[in-house]
Amino acid sequence: MDEPTREDEQRKEEERQPPPIQKLVGFVVGVVMVFLAQRDLRKRPPDLVRGKTGVWKVVAIVPPGAVAYLIFGRRRRSSTAAPSLLNETIAA
Repeated sequence: MDEPTREDEQRKEEERQPPPIQKLVGFVVGVVMVFLAQRDLRKRPPDLVRGKTGVWKVVAIVPPGAVAYLIFGRRRRSSTAAPSLLNETIAA
């Protein structure tokens, strides 16, 4: 039997790599998630964050941490808190 040549191995490695556009889209999505998490942490009052805000800021530097914060790190705003927070957002 023929042994695989170096060119065959390189071709197989290239086939396993995602296309450049897929890498770019993944990168952009990751950057957006980190941006959204950091912005939310900056604007959200500490009593509406589960855990310490500083810890979440460090965790949310990488995309998986940002997603974890956006899913698990935020407390829901109570119906009494929402109008005052809405007014602060509009005033800013």
